[in-house]
Amino acid sequence: MIVRYSVIRFMPFAETQEFANVGVLAHSPDAGIVEFKLAAGRNKRISAFFDDMDGVLYTKAMSVFKAELTRVKNVSVGLAGRALANFMDEVTRPREGFLTYSETSTLMTNDDMGAVVDRLYETYVAHYRDWE
Repeated sequence: MIVRYSVIRFMPFAETQEFANVGVLAHSPDAGIVEFKLAAGRNKRISAFFDDMDGVLYTKAMSVFKAELTRVKNVSVGLAGRALANFMDEVTRPREGFLTYSETSTLMTNDDMGAVVDRLYETYVAHYRDWE
């Protein structure tokens, strides 16, 4: 199965362009599947990295973003192939904001989408590197 994915980045200060990876959004155009995984609403790593930021901003932003990704997943039901790929390209296109997406990457796998998203999350957010 072909999986396209973007890493979700939290960047509260646009002027410094510093960011922390806080989630993954993935989809399989052929299978018509969209999945995501986000870091917890309260996160010590984020607080330590952005020590001059109010933690309420991160918590609220993640809550709103989770609702948005749930909406994206629901809207994508029934889409597949080029229609799903185009929809997800629009979702992940570059925008300004606290939460942004990396460029879309692609991988091939025989695993189910849940396992793929978990591995991507461990690699990009939790920094676990053992892909076996």
